[in-house]
Amino acid sequence: MSTSSVSLESRIKGAIVGVAVADALGGPVEFQRRGSFLKVTGFQANLNFNLPPGAWTDDTSMTLCLAQSLIDKKTFSAASQLQNYIAWFHTGYLSSTGHCFDIGNLTRQTLSFWNSHIPRKPVSSNQPNDLPSDEALEKAQKDLNKSYARDVYCGNGSLMRTVPIGLFYYSSPQEDIVKFSHRASELTHPCSTNGEACAVYDVLVAFILSTAESTGSIPSKQAVFEKFATLEFESKVLRDRFAVYTSLEDFAERDEELISSSGFVVHSLEAALWAFFTTEKWEDGALKVVNLGDDADTVGAIYGGLAGAYYGLEAIPEKWREELLQKDVVDGIAENLWKVIAEKSGN
Repeated sequence: MSTSSVSLESRIKGAIVGVAVADALGGPVEFQRRGSFLKVTGFQANLNFNLPPGAWTDDTSMTLCLAQSLIDKKTFSAASQLQNYIAWFHTGYLSSTGHCFDIGNLTRQTLSFWNSHIPRKPVSSNQPNDLPSDEALEKAQKDLNKSYARDVYCGNGSLMRTVPIGLFYYSSPQEDIVKFSHRASELTHPCSTNGEACAVYDVLVAFILSTAESTGSIPSKQAVFEKFATLEFESKVLRDRFAVYTSLEDFAERDEELISSSGFVVHSLEAALWAFFTTEKWEDGALKVVNLGDDADTVGAIYGGLAGAYYGLEAIPEKWREELLQKDVVDGIAENLWKVIAEKSGN
């Protein structure tokens, strides 16, 4: 199937499932130095957390939490997102195993802060859910930012979950996508570099979907790169890192040794874009990026969402989709997110 004939439904579902599949591919080699392990070619047991093949980690759980908030509220709700994240953290909500077995240090710290401001998620729809007002959240956010809106806290924990923003707001003005990307990011990662990385990513996801819908044809990788090249970075570290990419060919010519798969958000964005721009199949890019090792599950998840939006659900190998742990949970949220977006967009 050519990418031009892939439906909007397939792209939206492909982005969500793509996060989970690539996360599950990379999880077993997380924390391992590049070249120190046998090449990843498919699912394998995750010995880091004693998980079976096909198990996804915190990257997917938080992506699903964000998607579920958009499904439930049909709009951006910071309080709802936080409530879902805290439920995952404390009770294993939307975890592949029923409990939170992996969480970044900053995410743990910031969710612990929010725990005293957000009521517990109701266990049924019949229970009241009095979420705090936007004004109360804004005041608390300012307090959080005093401690964590610093360059030292620029991990990739918000970028890994942000693809639902690009999907949900794909037909919205770019300034809205940027605004909501920053807002979603700062809930746990208040550094502006994090928000900008999320905004760049979500703008590209939205560009892919909106171009495919308006023209009936998926944009070429060259067109996606040209869109990327129009984005002006306010963050010096982002601006400096991507200054070397003046053409699409620069990604192809970039030596793998210069691509870091650390937990630094700038490195993670670069690694995902490098894998996306230098391959022609979802599978090839996924394997290329997770075999970088180190924070392999997260760079995989970031790539998987972007590439899933580009190639569509069917481009992700069926074997991996079928062997995904808790596949019905992932598929269900992908389906419901598609329905909400279709209703919102009039499709």
